[in-house]
Amino acid sequence: MEQYSPTERRGYRRFAVAGILFLLALGLFPATAAVLDDTAENLILPLFIAVMVVAGMLMWALVPGVSSRPHSRARLVGIGALVGLVAAGIAIAVFFALLNGYSGA
Repeated sequence: MEQYSPTERRGYRRFAVAGILFLLALGLFPATAAVLDDTAENLILPLFIAVMVVAGMLMWALVPGVSSRPHSRARLVGIGALVGLVAAGIAIAVFFALLNGYSGA
């Protein structure tokens, strides 16, 4: 079995955390829409984005060994928020393309 250096393991952890956030976003967006569709339709997108940002902050800050250098917890939380926001944006774009096709609305 091939041994990986700590730098390579950090890279794999980053991709794994980003992939998990993306899969969470793909599942959470339609779930949020299904729950809030009848009662609070205007809150679907803001609530989904807020939950994804918080999920990104928690995962990026709590998964050990994601950062290559000993960064402060605030920096890791900020990076996690950005990754969660990007995952939410990609999930929204995927569902927009699936619902409307590539030609748009």
